[in-house]
Amino acid sequence: MIGFINKKIQKIDVMNEARIIGIISGKGGVGKTTLTVNLGMALKNLGNDVTLIDADFSASNLGVYLGQYDHPVKIQKVLRGEARVDQAIFRHPTGVKAVTSSKSINQAEPSTAMLRDILETASKGEDFVLVDCPPGIGTTVEGIIEACDELIVVTMPTQTASVNAAQIMQECRMLEKPVLGTVLNKVEDNPEKELVNREVEMMTDSNLLATIPYDQKMKESLFENTALVTYDPLSPASIAIKQLAANLSGEEYERPKLLKAKRKMNRIKSILN
Repeated sequence: MIGFINKKIQKIDVMNEARIIGIISGKGGVGKTTLTVNLGMALKNLGNDVTLIDADFSASNLGVYLGQYDHPVKIQKVLRGEARVDQAIFRHPTGVKAVTSSKSINQAEPSTAMLRDILETASKGEDFVLVDCPPGIGTTVEGIIEACDELIVVTMPTQTASVNAAQIMQECRMLEKPVLGTVLNKVEDNPEKELVNREVEMMTDSNLLATIPYDQKMKESLFENTALVTYDPLSPASIAIKQLAANLSGEEYERPKLLKAKRKMNRIKSILN
C-alpha cells in the first residue's frame, strides 16, 4: 500500500558532520539512480548542501540524469591519483554538486582503495553526500559499501527484487555497515500483483523508509533529462521523495494544500498546451 511515512531518520553516530549515504540495490532497474538524483535535489531544496557521487562504474548514468553533464574529470582519475577531488566536482545549475563516472568499459572496475578519502574530502562543508552504488554483490560493491557511513537499500515490490534486496542487506550486516532502511520504489498499489509493505519488510528484515509510487511523470522527466522533483513537483512520486528528504533532514514535511485540485489544473494546462 502506498503511504507517506512521516518519521525522522536518525543519523548514525559517525565522526563526519556530513552524512555519507550509499544508495544501494540488490539488482538493477529498481530506480536507484533516479532516487539518488531526486533525493539530492529535494534535500537541496530544503536548504542542505548536497554532493552526488557516481560510483556505479559499470553503468554510470548520474551525469545523464543531471542533464547530459559531461564534466571532463571523472571519479576514476581521482581514484587513480591522477586528479584532485575538487577538480572532479562540478556545480549543477540547481546548486547540487556532483562527481560523475566514465562510461568507458576499460574503467568499469577501478580500485576503490581511495574512495573513502574521496568521500571525506567531498563531504567538507556539505550536509549530505549521496553515493550512487552499483547493483548486486561483488568486490567492487563491497569496497563502496565500506567507504560509506550509512546505507539505503532501494527495491521494488516484486519477489525477485526483494530477494536480491535481502541479499544486499545481509552483505551490509556482514560488513557491519548500518542500513537506515529500505525504499520501496515503483509501487502500483496492486496487492494482487505485487508485494505489500509488510511482506517486503519481512523479506528484507528492515524497516521501510518510504514507498514511492510508480509515476508516469518519472519517464517524462528522464526523457527531458530533468529531475522529477523539478519537472513536476506535485507528482505523487515527487511528494513521496520530498517526504523522505524531510525525514532525512529531521524536518517536518507539509504536503501541499489542495493537491488534487492543483494536479487537475496541471493536467488541463498540459492538454491545452
